[in-house]
Amino acid sequence: MDIDKIRLIYLFTTVGSVVLISIAFLHLLKGDIDMFAFEMLIASGGILNAVLLKITKNVTVAENFILFGMLILICGILVHGGYNRTGIYWIYTYPLLTFFLKGNKTGIIWNFVFFLAVLILAFLDYKNIVPVAFSQDEIRQALLAYTIVMVLAYIFEEALLKSYKEVSRLAVTDQLTGLYNRHYIFEKLNDEIERAKRFGKKFCLILLDIDDFKNINDRFGHDVGDYVLFEVAQVLRDTTRSVDTVGRLGGEEFIIICPNTDIVGGLIIAEKIRSSIGELNIPDVGRITVSVGVAEFTGEETAHELIKSADTALYRAKRSGKNKVEIYSKNGNVIRFGIDLLKIKKPASAGRH
Repeated sequence: MDIDKIRLIYLFTTVGSVVLISIAFLHLLKGDIDMFAFEMLIASGGILNAVLLKITKNVTVAENFILFGMLILICGILVHGGYNRTGIYWIYTYPLLTFFLKGNKTGIIWNFVFFLAVLILAFLDYKNIVPVAFSQDEIRQALLAYTIVMVLAYIFEEALLKSYKEVSRLAVTDQLTGLYNRHYIFEKLNDEIERAKRFGKKFCLILLDIDDFKNINDRFGHDVGDYVLFEVAQVLRDTTRSVDTVGRLGGEEFIIICPNTDIVGGLIIAEKIRSSIGELNIPDVGRITVSVGVAEFTGEETAHELIKSADTALYRAKRSGKNKVEIYSKNGNVIRFGIDLLKIKKPASAGRH
């Protein structure tokens, strides 16, 4: 969204400055030096704002500068009248701009400030303190129309935001299970690797595969197979932590990224998942099992290498009888988990089929 805002700011500044400078020179030709100087000052501020945005990349400051500059410009035009008393029409650009740049919540505040500023000008004109170029009736009608435009802009922005969120969700979500998809998982895994390298943190990767899933599809059909995948995904949501990232790699294979987790912690999570899935009782199918592979990031692997390590451990679990958790390690270390002695075997060279 920041990239879109930056583009809009550059576009608005370019078009707005060209239009405003053109109008300023029209005032100059009419001998209106004060309005020429005022509009040139606002246009120069807009150009300066774009230059500062290019240097600092501070979108928030640039947004505020534009909205404040527009507020000052429109108030000045209301007092002066603008070119041939057409300046009052500029007010209808403000709600569209505020909601796009600031969103609906903050945009409402900016619109309230603008509305209040116009009311103050109308009051000062009514008290003969500051003369305004437009009558009280014209200002009243303009504010009524402004309110309608503001409400419509609010509704449009709300619908646009919901659509954007939905499209963003679908872009990173597996349609069947509702878990993260392969593309997002690889992005997240690469981010976790960079974070682990930077801060010296450990994390684990868990890979699991539903045992004999092809037989389920062949015997009961793909609709039942899809239901099994959905139920397994639900168990993964329920048994993993909020900090874990759960996704579907494809087919019957799932993946979990477990931050700040060593190999023992990864094993605990994996065993919990395997046990919970083993308690599922799918209608017609009965109980299902999964084979699980766990790998710990050592500080050197790429995302593909880490997945390959977990996949190697998963292959061992399949080969040694299924419904098991295996751990990948480059050495022959032995660790204790509960009362069981779990050996971390050396990696096999073959892949899973």
